[in-house]
Amino acid sequence: MSANNNNNLAVVGENNTTLRLSGSSIRLILILLAIILFGMFSMIHTHSKLIENDGRTMAVSDNSLQSFAPPTREKFSLLDRRQQKELQRWPATSKNSTLVREKITTRDILQRAAQQQQSRQQSVVSDERHTQKANGMHICTCLHPDNTSQQTQQTKIPPKPKRIRWLHIPKTGTSFISTLWSYTSSTTNRYIDLNVNSHSCSMFDNTSYSMYDFVLMKRYPWEMYGALNMIPNNTKKMLSVDIPLGLVGGTQHAALAHDLENDESYINTPHYQRVKHSKMIRKWGSEISNNITIASFFRQPEDRILSAYYDGRHSNGFTPEIYKGLVDASYQRNPTTKHSCKIDNSNKTYHNPLECFARYPGIAGCMTRMLSGETCADGILQENGIENLQMALDVILNHLDFVGLMEEWNESICQFHRLFGGKKKNDDSGEATLYWDTPLQGEFSNVHKSTKQKIFTTKHLNGFEDYADRAVYEAVKYKFNQMVGTNKCHRYMTWDELRNDKEGIAERHGIKLDKDGNICKPKSCVELGKQCGEWSDGCGKTVICGMCNVGRTGLPSTWRVQCSEEGQCIDYCSPWKQKGYWFLSDDSPPEMKEVITVINKPTDQTYLTPVDAILICDKACNESSSSSSFQHFIDAGLCKCGTTPKILNKNFTIQDFSKAHDLTTMCGTNKVRNGAFLLENETQPICCPPGLTQKSALTKELKGKGWVRLFSMGSFNKEGEYFDHVRIECGAFQECEQVAREKKAEMAVFDLFNSMCYLARNVIDLKDWYTVTKDNQYRHAIDLR
Repeated sequence: MSANNNNNLAVVGENNTTLRLSGSSIRLILILLAIILFGMFSMIHTHSKLIENDGRTMAVSDNSLQSFAPPTREKFSLLDRRQQKELQRWPATSKNSTLVREKITTRDILQRAAQQQQSRQQSVVSDERHTQKANGMHICTCLHPDNTSQQTQQTKIPPKPKRIRWLHIPKTGTSFISTLWSYTSSTTNRYIDLNVNSHSCSMFDNTSYSMYDFVLMKRYPWEMYGALNMIPNNTKKMLSVDIPLGLVGGTQHAALAHDLENDESYINTPHYQRVKHSKMIRKWGSEISNNITIASFFRQPEDRILSAYYDGRHSNGFTPEIYKGLVDASYQRNPTTKHSCKIDNSNKTYHNPLECFARYPGIAGCMTRMLSGETCADGILQENGIENLQMALDVILNHLDFVGLMEEWNESICQFHRLFGGKKKNDDSGEATLYWDTPLQGEFSNVHKSTKQKIFTTKHLNGFEDYADRAVYEAVKYKFNQMVGTNKCHRYMTWDELRNDKEGIAERHGIKLDKDGNICKPKSCVELGKQCGEWSDGCGKTVICGMCNVGRTGLPSTWRVQCSEEGQCIDYCSPWKQKGYWFLSDDSPPEMKEVITVINKPTDQTYLTPVDAILICDKACNESSSSSSFQHFIDAGLCKCGTTPKILNKNFTIQDFSKAHDLTTMCGTNKVRNGAFLLENETQPICCPPGLTQKSALTKELKGKGWVRLFSMGSFNKEGEYFDHVRIECGAFQECEQVAREKKAEMAVFDLFNSMCYLARNVIDLKDWYTVTKDNQYRHAIDLR
């Protein structure tokens, strides 16, 4: 075949005969070939979407992924033909035969997703956690030795995991942290109180944000609660890299990490090359290659998008510029006017904010992407997740150790305990039997229940479908049903049903009845009137109320807070405490007894309130007739004089400051949180020097000594045996390091938020393992070896 200068094509035949075609003839032939190919594709495509109306089923051909292509291409792209064939050949069998007992192919999953598309009701799927009443308790019937399927279950329950990685997909249940954190911090007879208000208070201003996972970890720090249960306390035996860490990898929305260097089938794909070029994939230690137990919850895709819409257009992964475009497209600024938007410069107009949000490039496919190592929202390529589907389905059926469904929350929690909460003990005959601890009732609660008024439901998506995530969701449902089996584990029983129980359920689950048949109901920290410490719950167990946190009141971060012997959190000024001026007794200094009389302090009050100390300083600074006792506070450097503090006009009582520290108190409605301010130019007690602020970094001096800020995915990946903790007053990092060296610790962790210094020995470097989860944003560590 050759071309001449007249744009004619010469075709040479077998006998050297030549057929010359003009340019117009060539174009005509190409057009005819295109029409023929298009007709063939249409027949295949039509066959792949054949719908049997009576059975509501969809036949899926080898080109099945094409049936999941969005009606408009917008910025979406599909797998190339080679990838589709690889995907169809992939055998989705699980390495964990205890969860998946039969083979299922990708075609089966897509078939189920197609059926779901046809039968789905356009309404919000209810969350069963919302409907439970407080007149009984949740029971997991499969968690007891007398279960008829006990012998079968014993062979299927894996060993207690040493590390659990939570793949936290946005809007799929932050409440799962209740189970994961109590899994390490609670024991059979000693447990943490999960009934904590979900709003985390800033320690630098009066702002707060809804982050239940951070709140729980602040109240119950890993080093004081989880580590004591997980890490062996043995000073004579060195720890190894096999050290149990409980929850690892953070609670934030970090994608699952893959061993990309050894996964040639993925790194050779065009998609990976584009993602790598855009630096979209982050590389760290792979949970899969490091044999970490992976657990994740999933949610019906369109319901997840609806929830994300009402949660500030949640789109983790978008750059600020893309997020601004998303908000502009999906935010209805004037409720009285009709909303409209155009996506990706297309000619199609959408007429409600929810649909604009859902169809925005990069929103669909969140669950699929996070399973395959990418962020929830695609802020780089802005695709819909189809490109990631092959790897995502492989991860679900071959690598996830636990899958939960938001729509089956209670059953999911029971199944998690069945799989990972089993323990063995020897009976009187020495034979080992299996038993489980009863899950905490707080694990069945929705700690992030939205209070926003919702005017949109999934019907307002107007036919929009999250194609990739629907296939993922069907695979998850399949695996979940295999995990549950024919008999569900969860059951909700009222107190009357438990009192009249003839099946022995109450006894098997540790529910105590007195001689009159009354049920012993454990008391929470709030019911006990406790804010911190450990106390009897009234039913033979110990409830942990945790630590006192700074930032619960509006006081500056230079103040401190500690737990009293009565279990109350007390705000105090450290220099005053060190001189014996804060906590009152018969042994208080004479000058303190005098000023207490002047300010009319109640005689039965055993400590100062912040207002008391401010009033003492105000009198010392402003009254010329002040006694020498008041003057002493200025001479001793305990008061700074300025304008009269506005807080003195607020009439705050000791009860107001105490109420701020209750576990269930919300920052935004806290009286002293919103009014106990002290401005720089106002008269006030001199407490500790200001520490780090949210925006400041470690000083060069501290960095030079080896201090490093800790992140859940940080480079300081060391762990050890925590043997002591010390409250730090005003010395901050220097004081923590000094104490650590005096006690011969190998590592010190300074928790700025709780003003605690945690000391560890037998420190090991975990290298490419994930660090243990201990997020509260204010942790720093130093290696002293």
